[in-house]
Amino acid sequence: MTVPAAAPPRRPAVPAPRSAAASAPAASPGALLWWSLGNRRRDLLLASALFSTHQLGEALVPVLVGATVGEAVRSATPASTVRWLGLLALDFLLLSLSYRFGARASARARQHTEHRIRMALAERVLRPAGGVRLVPGDLLSRASGDAERVGAFAGALAGTVAAVVVLLGSTVLLLRISLGLGALVVAGTAGVLLAQNRLSHVLRRTSGTEQDRQARATALAEEIVRGLRVLKGIGAERAVAADYARGSREAVRAARRAVSAEGALVSVGVLLTGLCLTAVAAVGGGLALDGRIGLGRLIAVLGLAQFVNGPMRVVGAAHARYVRALASAARVQEVLGTPPAVPEPAAARPPLPPHEQPTDPVADRRTPTPQDTGVGAASGKAPGTLDFREVPLPGGSRAEWSVPAGEMTGLVCADPADADAIALLLAREEDPGGGRILLDGTDLTALRLTALRTTVLVSHHEPVLLPGTVADNLAALTEDTTAVTEAARASFADEVVRALPHGAHTTVGDRGETLSGGQRQRIALGRALAARPPVLVLHDPTTAVDAATEDAIADRVRRIRERRTTLVITTSPAWLARCDRVVHVPATERVVTP
Repeated sequence: MTVPAAAPPRRPAVPAPRSAAASAPAASPGALLWWSLGNRRRDLLLASALFSTHQLGEALVPVLVGATVGEAVRSATPASTVRWLGLLALDFLLLSLSYRFGARASARARQHTEHRIRMALAERVLRPAGGVRLVPGDLLSRASGDAERVGAFAGALAGTVAAVVVLLGSTVLLLRISLGLGALVVAGTAGVLLAQNRLSHVLRRTSGTEQDRQARATALAEEIVRGLRVLKGIGAERAVAADYARGSREAVRAARRAVSAEGALVSVGVLLTGLCLTAVAAVGGGLALDGRIGLGRLIAVLGLAQFVNGPMRVVGAAHARYVRALASAARVQEVLGTPPAVPEPAAARPPLPPHEQPTDPVADRRTPTPQDTGVGAASGKAPGTLDFREVPLPGGSRAEWSVPAGEMTGLVCADPADADAIALLLAREEDPGGGRILLDGTDLTALRLTALRTTVLVSHHEPVLLPGTVADNLAALTEDTTAVTEAARASFADEVVRALPHGAHTTVGDRGETLSGGQRQRIALGRALAARPPVLVLHDPTTAVDAATEDAIADRVRRIRERRTTLVITTSPAWLARCDRVVHVPATERVVTP
């Protein structure tokens, strides 16, 4: 049976984008916050200019109205009144267009800032060196809620700049009318900012706690959904529901505290702003009663006093947005600043120039050669010999054994923790606490991670299927349809395809949840075999498969992997009977004739 490969057509190579995670600063949350705005400077400047024009146009409305009334009272000529009314209409047209296009630029800045944060998080999580061990729900919370808060600050930044500009413009206008009125506006604004700065640390602390509690609730919900079948099977629905309810209540309480802190911060600003504007109106009215300003100027003063209420509120609320964005930036920085689980070697080859790089990590899916990876090139033979030299294992023993090139070797571990550890060490998701692991005489730590993982493919015991169809998963590591078909037959994945309602085009769901354990294992095994890696490590690949099928699979894998290095970590007699040699941990190795 032919299993269709769902690999996309090859696209022409384009310059690889600069790594967002690599260029993101990890010095402080503030540095990360301003870095996220860096590539949208043009949109932010445009939005700030247009919003400032809009706000200044709004500020001119009471001035123009006052001038129109004053001119009508003084001259009472229709021509002069029409002229001032025309200027007022032009002002409304200007401020309307400015707001429309300024809002567009601000929305672009917000969306692109969120995207930059998400890309930085994704690139850090997917970095070959690893190190990020947060649960998916927590990562999702940081890539959604925290990124949105940083983006919201970016969207509000232009409006804040415009509010500052209009406050300065209004202050200048009031100073021309009266020195005391201008001084009142300056003093009021300074008082609002100073008071809010004193209260900002409370909001930052409660905002960070709120996001943390929400992340925990999200992670718990994800775990419950993933294990729903098991929970129903053991009758643990009520206990789990109680745990989720408790976590949700904690998240709600944290959100209330954060909202209360933000409300207190904003209310203080509103109170001080109201007191300041009341003082401005009172002083302006006194000046009018004393005859020091006319009717037109009085209207302008009262209009400006009412108008600057909005910009002062924007300035006050901006500080709360900044504090919440700073708390979210701290959570994002925690991920970006996570040290790698395994370091890249200092002498690693430099990356390919942009014009030679593929468009995506799996664009070039052919079987690697020693010249590609640098592994085995010195000896001139195909890579494949693995040597463990005094490597400590969790069970207390030290691994001292070899896997010859071109053979199938079975590894029997008395302690399951040793089997898990060996699979992680060969995938270099972890480094040994001592000793050395060699591939064709070269220490694994001296090889580039991408080269090592292309040469040594580890298929773990718990297979993780990718979102998409069965065909997508079988062809995830290669574009060779012949290899996919052969691998599907060897792993009995072709029988899975025949049993599914839509064949190879059946969707597997999240992590393969729509399939049984045995079906997932066979598809994962087929995916690994289709890649035709020089060294293949299989960790208990068929524990969920019946004995007869497992025996047939082991025989077919033996044949398809002829003259290639294969290490099978298992206790299954079906697999061990096909191995050229079997190594016991802890014990000595012995040769078995298939």
